[in-house]
Parts: sequence; C-alpha cells; structure tokens
Amino acid sequence: MAESVASASDVVVKERRQLGARACDRCRRRKCKCHLLLSGNSRRGPKTKKKATADGNTPSFSDIPPLRFDQHSPTGRLSFGTSTTQQPWSASSATALDANLLPRSITSPPDSAEVPVLARWTRLVDQVTARGLHFEAVVNQCIDLFFEYLYPLTPLVHEPSLRDNLAYFVPSDRAPHLETCAEAAFTLITAVCAEAAFLLPADIFPSGDAVASVFLHASRGCLADYMEADLESPSASSITIRYFHSNCVHAAGKPKFSWHIFGEATRLAQVMRLHDETSYEGLYPVEAEMRRRVFWIVYMGDKSAAILNNRPITMHKYSFECGVTATYPTGIEEESQTPVSPNSVHSSEPASTKRQKLILGFNANIRLWSAASDLLLALRVIQDQAKTSQDGGLANTLSPPQREIIDPLYIAFITSLDDLPSFLKSHSFAPPTSKSETSQSNQFTIQCANLQVSMHCLRMVVVQKFEHLSYLTAGMEQTDLQKTDIVRDALRVIHEVPFWALQLNGEPYKSFA
Repeated sequence: MAESVASASDVVVKERRQLGARACDRCRRRKCKCHLLLSGNSRRGPKTKKKATADGNTPSFSDIPPLRFDQHSPTGRLSFGTSTTQQPWSASSATALDANLLPRSITSPPDSAEVPVLARWTRLVDQVTARGLHFEAVVNQCIDLFFEYLYPLTPLVHEPSLRDNLAYFVPSDRAPHLETCAEAAFTLITAVCAEAAFLLPADIFPSGDAVASVFLHASRGCLADYMEADLESPSASSITIRYFHSNCVHAAGKPKFSWHIFGEATRLAQVMRLHDETSYEGLYPVEAEMRRRVFWIVYMGDKSAAILNNRPITMHKYSFECGVTATYPTGIEEESQTPVSPNSVHSSEPASTKRQKLILGFNANIRLWSAASDLLLALRVIQDQAKTSQDGGLANTLSPPQREIIDPLYIAFITSLDDLPSFLKSHSFAPPTSKSETSQSNQFTIQCANLQVSMHCLRMVVVQKFEHLSYLTAGMEQTDLQKTDIVRDALRVIHEVPFWALQLNGEPYKSFA
C-alpha cells in the first residue's frame, strides 16, 4: 500500500515538474500557476513525431484549415476557417486565461476618414486667413508669381487648365468646371502655391514665409488620400506634384526627405515609360507635351543630383533597353490664348511666341546636362576599367581608343550652348528698353543665369575629372590656370545678373555666388 501511494505521489510530482517546465516565461518570472496549457498551445522548438492514439480521434495537421485572407470582410481581418473538430468559442471560456496571454487579433489599420476636398479648401482658407491675409488674393498672387518667375525653369503646368480648376474652388463669373478629379486639382494648385512661397525671395513675395508650410501640408495631405489610385493611373501632374513637393521640402532644410520624394517622381516616369517616344502616342496634345517636359526635368534633376551631390544616377540612356527616344518639348499652340503673366498683356508679341522662346531655353538646359552626364559617365567607365586592369593602377593619360570615345563627348559638351538665341546669351542682361518688356526680360534673365552658371559649374567638374589624365593641359600649372579662367567667367556672369535671378535658381547658385 505504501509503495502504491509512493508511486502515485511520484507520478503527481513528475506531472507537476512537467507542467512547471512547460510554463511560459512570464509565469516563471512571477512564480505563479500557468494556465497557458488550457489554450492548447504546444511547446516551442523542434517537434518530435508522436504515436497515433488508439482511438484515432486526434485531429491531424492536415485537418487544420489553411490560413487565408477573407476578402469579403470589410475590416480586412484574417480568417482561419472552421474545423469540424473545433468547438465554437465563447466569452466564458476565456475567463480563466490571463488577458496578457491572449494573442491580439490581426487586423489591418483602419482607413482614415477621407476629408472632402471642399472641406480641405475651407480649412485652407481658415488657416491662411488666420495669418491676417486675404486668401483669394494670396492664391492668385502665388499663381501669378509662379508663371512669371518660376515657369521659365519649370514649365510643368498648363496655365489655362490650372486657372479653370481654380474656378472650381474660388467663386468667379464663370461656372465652375473641373476636367480632372477635384483631389488632384486641389493637390496641384496647393503644390504650385507652395513652390512659389518656398522658392521666391522675400523681395518678390513678402508673405511667402507665412503661407509656405500651410500650402505644402495641404497638398501633401490631399495627395495621401488618393495616393494608391494616383500610383496606379499616373498622369503628368502626378510627377509634377511630387517634383514640386521635393523642391519645397529641400528648401525647408530636409534634403534626405526631398531625395525620397524625388525618387517617387523618378519611378513614376520610369513606370510610365516616358523615355520611350511610343508612350506618347494617342495622348491629348496638352498631356503629351506636359509628360515630355516633366520627363526631361526629372532627367535633368537626376543628373544634377549625381554630379553636384554625389547621388546615384538612376535615369540614363543605358538604364533603358531601348535607350532614351523621347523628343524634346515643342510648346503648345493652345497657350497662345493665355498671357505668360499679367504684366505681359500689354506686349505686342503673341504669347505663343513667348512660350516658344521659353521652351528653347528649357531645351538648351536639357542638352547641357545630357552632354555633361554622357561625358562624366564615360569617364567613370574608363576609370573603372583602369581599376580592374592587370596592373591595377590608373593611367596618367588616355589611350588612343579612349580618346576616340572622350573627344566627341567633350566637344559636344563644351559647344552645347553655342547655338543659343541672342536673348539667352550672357550679354542680354542689359535692362529692358520699355516697361512692357520687363516681364519677358525677367524670364529670359532667369533662364540665361541658369544656363551660364550651370555651364561654368559643369566645366569645373569636368576639369577636375580630367586633372589626373593630362587630357586638357600638359601640366598641373596649366590646369590651375584653366580653373582660374572658369572662375573668372563665372564671376563675370554673377556680377552681371541680378541677385534675385540667382536666388530663383536655387542653393547651388547662391552658394556659388
């Protein structure tokens, strides 16, 4: 009898030890009884095969329903199916379990309530008005200043369409009409206003600092509401909005965030295959023209970031199997009905002619950066080949086959601005002769400053790359003299051009000055 009692007690102790060993970490630390075994969870670690029970009622692993997503569930919960051996769950069955031990349900984050676009506009009006400004006057001023000062560098917005979309929000004499979705129109309008507020100097736009962040946050917030639909069905405005956001965030002192947003614009251009000329077939003329412009400005921005800020090149002719076959922008005849800016209505020259002239400057900038990137990329390939050669050292001179590659690229770069029209040459910084030519002269001054200073900056970069190859000069002294000539030419342009024109061209120009 004593032996049977002892054996029974040994069994109980053994079971308790097994239960204690199978307790969860939390109960071990608290030194309390663990109820986790009631939920039927097994131990962690590698599993060993167990013998089948005699009755055969133990469910096998194949009987467990597979994990699947319930597509009909509005909340997006995970559905685990229903097993014939599984008992329905009741609230009373969980009373013995510690609440901290119960697994949390896996749910997708709840969708934030979408704010109607007119409600966003009303909120924007309140925020601008709270700063002591007249909202409608500020919006119109932003748009007018954008097309007068920033459009020559970023001709990415179709002015008639933008002003028609603005009529949807701002009451006017004509009936509101919105060709595209209201959210996209709101996002583009506020992005244009933010671009003007962030980039224009205080001498031109005194109230820009007060409303810059307001317009940017409004534009970013509205874009977030239809982000998925915009990524699936992008348009030229999709890239334009992100390009403006990137500029504004960079001006706010967040270069890494700005580069991330610019990457979104770059990937959209790649997905839309804007490098391929066949992608423009069947589009409306205005949309096709805007897509060309936004592709080439993203293309130039990618080269500028790579050359001046040591960013990786993500868009080049070697990035695409078919190369870059997209042609340059040509201008839109429809814009002849709209003046370039309010100050140009008194000019006798048609607005279409002015638009064509601005596009000439825009295309010249494309040629400049494309030629520079082709040359620098070829030099990078030559340097990489020299590093992987058998001797492992860099040659001080280029071989004849290498010169056959570099010579035409260098000539194309150094002569890329030789065919500029007279109104874009450096000697055109003279003040206008009449008041009606002031606005047009300012726009050409902005483009001319951009082209000339960019050229001298790129010349300096190229000379530094050639410095150890003895390509341009025979010695280091001659290289230093050539650098001095470049700096002298750049300083001459900086002294001739108005300082506000350098400010409009961004940080590299102001720091260079």
